[in-house]
Amino acid sequence: MIDQARYTDGTRTAIVTLKRVDTWVEDTESIINFPGILELDGRLVLSFARSQHGREHHVDEETNRVVESYDDGETWQPVPEDYPLVFRDPQTGRIIDGFGGSIGYLRDGTIVHIGHNTQLQHDVGYAGGRMHDEFQQNDPTFRFQRATSDGQFLETIKFKVPGMPWGRASYQVYSPIIELDDGDLVAALEWVKILPEDQWRREAHGRVWTYLFGVFIVRSSDGGRTWEYVTQFDPAEVKPVYGIFDRPVDEGFVEAHMAKLANGDILCVMRTGSYSPMWQARSRDGGRTWDTPQPTGWQAVKPQLEVLPNGVLACASGRGAYGHPQVTHVMISLDGTGNRWEAPFCFHTGPGCSYTASMQRDGKLHVIFSDSDFTREMGTHGLPVQRIRRAVIDISISN
Repeated sequence: MIDQARYTDGTRTAIVTLKRVDTWVEDTESIINFPGILELDGRLVLSFARSQHGREHHVDEETNRVVESYDDGETWQPVPEDYPLVFRDPQTGRIIDGFGGSIGYLRDGTIVHIGHNTQLQHDVGYAGGRMHDEFQQNDPTFRFQRATSDGQFLETIKFKVPGMPWGRASYQVYSPIIELDDGDLVAALEWVKILPEDQWRREAHGRVWTYLFGVFIVRSSDGGRTWEYVTQFDPAEVKPVYGIFDRPVDEGFVEAHMAKLANGDILCVMRTGSYSPMWQARSRDGGRTWDTPQPTGWQAVKPQLEVLPNGVLACASGRGAYGHPQVTHVMISLDGTGNRWEAPFCFHTGPGCSYTASMQRDGKLHVIFSDSDFTREMGTHGLPVQRIRRAVIDISISN
């Protein structure tokens, strides 16, 4: 683990310091992974999965948990059963979506959200098979939701996106919702296609990739009531490769995260697999047109972008050998553009899911991550407890 590092681009110098690491949740009975954070007036809402990844549907208990804190993470308590920002599977009653992940904090004080899954899963429920197989569809309906800044649920709007060109797919959403200067909203969604067997990708370690992922951009000019298709980042067109042997990326483009930069650009950073580097695409005209995706150079999953008050652009993420061990890190762009990323500041190593959530407090970057057995049997790594933790990172600048 690195406590401090110095970066310079010849114009600016950054000192990145790990101030502290707090434990937010401990569990001695189950593995915990996949943290998500929602910031409300006066409290934080933390969601996480409580199960061995890959065996979520082999246990009878609630596998997703949502807790809240009124003291900035010092203490946590479960949210009530009828919590308005938690949505449950109609078959099992289990939590399938919290009001987090794909969220936007708008200038009018409301918080908006696009459901992580499509309306189909909320209507029929999850039978417990392979999710991307089970929810393939030709004409998906998505859910746009709105709440007050103190967590009072206001409305759900169901919408379709006309003109999507790829046909049958399943869908998920990870990207935040970006509010532009003119009030329009922009978000990144993803499609997942089932590949025919002759296109499966077999890894040397034995894993077989049977899906292809792509990211697409949508835009709303009426506050989220209707959305238009803008463009997609299609791996079949871009054919992303990396390394000296031009190896194809593992999955395609997936788990997008976006930020509006100080220069007005919108940057979209995407996972491409568990071992291949993240890629990014840029819009220079308010999300109407986008450059061809390019590699960032650094391997990671589920990126989280934060534009800091001092102008630095930070990207929290991580990945090791599929989380064994996890390397959780923050990479920074000193000039805030993402045109150049410095080598990652690795503040945690150990087992875990490598997914992060992030927020800012008093100009500092807060990264929430797991320290857990992830896909392995509990006890594999000798951890005394399974934990969700928060790292507080200071990034100071001198010119």
